[in-house]
Amino acid sequence: MGGMPEAGVYIGQVIFCCMLVALTIAGSDSIGGAGIQADIRAMASQGVHAAVALTAVTAQNTTRVSGIFPLPAEEVVAQLDAVLEDVHVSAAKTGMLFSAGIASAVADRLDGEKFPLVVDPVMVAGVGDALNRDDLIGALRDRILPMATMLTPNVPEAEALVGYRIDDQTDVRRACRELAGMGAEAVLLKGGHMETNDCTDTLFHDGKFLSMSFPRVNVRGHGGGCILSSYLAANLAKGHGIWESALMARTAIDESISARYVIGRGVPLVEPLGAKLRDAQRYEVLSRLRNTALKVESALERLSSPETLEIYFALPGAESAKDVGSVAVMPSEKGGVGCGSFGASEASNRSALAAVCLDGRMRAGAKVRLTDERARAIRASDLTSRVVRAGRRPPSVAGTGAESALVHLGFVPDVVIDRGGGGREAAVWLFARTPEELLGKLMVALGRG
Repeated sequence: MGGMPEAGVYIGQVIFCCMLVALTIAGSDSIGGAGIQADIRAMASQGVHAAVALTAVTAQNTTRVSGIFPLPAEEVVAQLDAVLEDVHVSAAKTGMLFSAGIASAVADRLDGEKFPLVVDPVMVAGVGDALNRDDLIGALRDRILPMATMLTPNVPEAEALVGYRIDDQTDVRRACRELAGMGAEAVLLKGGHMETNDCTDTLFHDGKFLSMSFPRVNVRGHGGGCILSSYLAANLAKGHGIWESALMARTAIDESISARYVIGRGVPLVEPLGAKLRDAQRYEVLSRLRNTALKVESALERLSSPETLEIYFALPGAESAKDVGSVAVMPSEKGGVGCGSFGASEASNRSALAAVCLDGRMRAGAKVRLTDERARAIRASDLTSRVVRAGRRPPSVAGTGAESALVHLGFVPDVVIDRGGGGREAAVWLFARTPEELLGKLMVALGRG
């Protein structure tokens, strides 16, 4: 199956631009980490609209599959008819087909269609439970593989299709050739189940091999295979070739695995929108920081203070300096409010990460100069505060006064007053959940509360 995506629809002399559409034919995952739910998010992350034909409803979570309820084959075909009679599909993928009856019906309906088809021969869920009937394997070999532009088995799925164990790269290449011999134009054999230091995916197309290796992630992820095949379908829908689509999908799935998260007691979910969500969060962090910084600047001007200070706001679940945004605030004659950036201030980064580690809600903070007036204002307020002196810092705890105090205290107060000494300047560190909450605490510390 092949063909290029259409750029638009011609009506008379007017061209109406259309959103690219890819079709996913797969099962539903009640936990939302794989299947149709993951396919939609993965295709959307690549700028492609996902049309769907549901093959089965599963009752599953992050630990087990407790039920599979396949749709009648004619109902699957009815969904395909509804989609294909109305929109231009630029690529498609199959995921969980469950049975020979559904696979054969899908093959009959797609016969003659010209778009690329990615076949993910789903047989086992990410939690380890079977997702197919025994008769599916023969139907995949005989009916679905000959239609495949790209076939994306993992090692156990490839073993089921070729009928022998795959233990090393020699076996991988042999299996790729045999699977291509069954009709698939290209085979991407995923190597995550191999017992090797790195994971190596092997692409076979047009008589040539491409090995793509990446560091092994020791934590399992739910939905990775569905998401990878959806990335491939989306890139083929855009008109990219097989080699290019595979490389782009490989990069995207690495980002999605890095963005995995835990919602239950079992396998973490791979997140195809992770990079997009992180970009949106970064924009929000800097935007809210700057809005707060402008109000702090006004307060400094009212106080006729020549002081330059810095406020920060960390991303949810911040793990490194690149996850901490900060903005410098100074009187307008000295430059006013800076643009803001991530990872720019070592002191803010260390204190922010220490706070987030102890209490993930305490993502905002600031450092201001310590004066006796400010210390009195803080003590007279309702803010919880702790004092750090050089001689009282545990020798085993390094870093800023705020960082060492937090590690020693084991919780995050509103304020840490660092009296300085030992090479540190005296300072007031404030902690809050948001920049907006931080502003109120800053006004107290600056004598305006």
